[in-house]
Amino acid sequence: MTRARGASRPRFRLLPTVLLTLAILAVPTVVYAWGRSSSSFDIVTVRVSGTHLVPAKKTLRLLQRTYAGDNLFTVTAEDVRATLEPLSFVADVTIDRDFPDGLDVGISEYVPAAYALAGSRWYVVDEGGYVICTVTDAAEQLGGANKTAKAQASPDPDASASPAATDGATAAATDASEDAGESGGLTARLVAGPPGAPLSLPRIAVSGRVREDEVLDDEATTQMLTVITALPNSYRRDLAAVEEKDGQLSLHFADGLVVAWGDAERTLAKAVALRTVLKQYEMADKTCTMVDVSLPDRTLAKPVLQ
Repeated sequence: MTRARGASRPRFRLLPTVLLTLAILAVPTVVYAWGRSSSSFDIVTVRVSGTHLVPAKKTLRLLQRTYAGDNLFTVTAEDVRATLEPLSFVADVTIDRDFPDGLDVGISEYVPAAYALAGSRWYVVDEGGYVICTVTDAAEQLGGANKTAKAQASPDPDASASPAATDGATAAATDASEDAGESGGLTARLVAGPPGAPLSLPRIAVSGRVREDEVLDDEATTQMLTVITALPNSYRRDLAAVEEKDGQLSLHFADGLVVAWGDAERTLAKAVALRTVLKQYEMADKTCTMVDVSLPDRTLAKPVLQ
């Protein structure tokens, strides 16, 4: 009998530990259940961070209109992600609850790398070939492009330029555009870029059907994007278009320079070779119109320097 009573003592010692554990586990559940129904946790303040391309004020207004007054416990990252789905450049969101009434939203954005021309339609793609949206949607969402286009088309009536001068400039621009389209074909369209483009990006042409929210993973597109993203920023800023034919790439710059690049390999060596050649022309006070760096150890350039 003595041994049996001794064996039961550890059970009584374990009971407070079990009860304490159950209490600790129950407290968050009780607090959560109470918080979901308490007006003390209604959202009053919404803060947004991480926006670069996406208009911060527009995003903030949308979130405030949607979640102000909602219970802080009930809002999830999935809810916020669905709310911001119309904003194409939002890649992902995170939320942080700043009790008792603050909602902090962190935004990750897609990084546009190029404009892609498919048939007669322009798209914005990122470095991995993901199709973010059409250029038209990008202009509407990012803002500024439509206003700029309207300002150029409708000059200030108080401006000093005469109507005749304005009409002449418009006609000249139209003629130049038509001449480029007729003579240059696809290359001219790529160099000109999409009308009303809100961002300064190089242009590429892609084949096949293109849909938003899909990835362009064909070899030609992958090679063009690989070269674009690997170029030094000093070249990317002036790069107008990249074309691919039979695995060979050609780069067209805004100043008219055309570079025969070859395949997508040895980008660094080719960039160094291009910089060296252009430096030589600069020292000679000459304008280079074509450089072939497909073999970076044996570059060719026009016009030939004496």
